[in-house]
Amino acid sequence: MTVKGFLRTSVIILSLFPLILPGCRPSTSRISIYDRFLVSSDNIITDIVTGLQWIVGPNRDFDWYEARIWAASIGGNWRLPYHYELEELYDANITTLTWGPFDNGGWIVWSVDFTRRNMSYRFSFSPYDIYQGTHGATSGERVFAVLSPPGYWINAQRTFRSLNLCGFPLFRLYSG
Repeated sequence: MTVKGFLRTSVIILSLFPLILPGCRPSTSRISIYDRFLVSSDNIITDIVTGLQWIVGPNRDFDWYEARIWAASIGGNWRLPYHYELEELYDANITTLTWGPFDNGGWIVWSVDFTRRNMSYRFSFSPYDIYQGTHGATSGERVFAVLSPPGYWINAQRTFRSLNLCGFPLFRLYSG
């Protein structure tokens, strides 16, 4: 390859970077949990990265049925979180050691997955794990409610597509 050909190829490759890089955003896990999650006067926690709003349930043990009843009692479009939404919290450094605004005395939070036959899951924040089932309340099982902003699913699909462009396999986002 001639020097001229090398320079032409380099210019073409460099000109493609602006098209590739917008889909590859810097990691949001480096944002402090106290900067990422804003707490309103009525204790609603807003995630500035995803737009999701959260309410931490009472600091007592819940079984699957009690968790669903509590989330429904809030009204509006509040619901139990999907397990991948809790994974997002865990990836943002929300753990039993650093609950931050999600402070509670538990270590497992109830979640749902409507794509599977048994839709009840318990997400462990210490260590990260997902348990399936509707077992009665045991020590440490808590409930959070989540509210999705308008267009959440469209934005989530864009995020998944961007992650895939950056080399993250989509099956990792959906695996349980």
